Amino acid sequence: MKALLKELPTLTAPVVGETLMLYLTTSKEAISSFLVTDRGQMHVYFVSKALSGSEVNYTPMEKLVYALVHTARRLRRYFQAHPIVVLTDQPIRQVLYKPDVSGRLAKLDIELGEHEINLSPRTAAKG
Repeated sequence: MKALLKELPTLTAPVVGETLMLYLTTSKEAISSFLVTDRGQMHVYFVSKALSGSEVNYTPMEKLVYALVHTARRLRRYFQAHPIVVLTDQPIRQVLYKPDVSGRLAKLDIELGEHEINLSPRTAAKG
């Protein structure tokens, strides 16, 4: 156990203009995201938030979009300086860009419009 704790991953600074990848995850009462570089999946930043009040009642898709917006707010300097690729197995693009999107999702989508964010499917990694 001590050997594993000594080998904890360290955070790294991204190179200017480098594409960063963002992994999103949600649970019933929390959201979190993990920002990594494209070169060797090196860790850049981790953001998490415990949901409170009405946020707990969001649908799973709304929680994913809220996790993306929360991360964009917290890591604004990374989102403005780097192209971001969001890797997820959920159809966020189809939900955000359909014409009859709900009011809450439409507000969140407008906030995300200022950043260069690409949504791509997360594929299985060979072990």
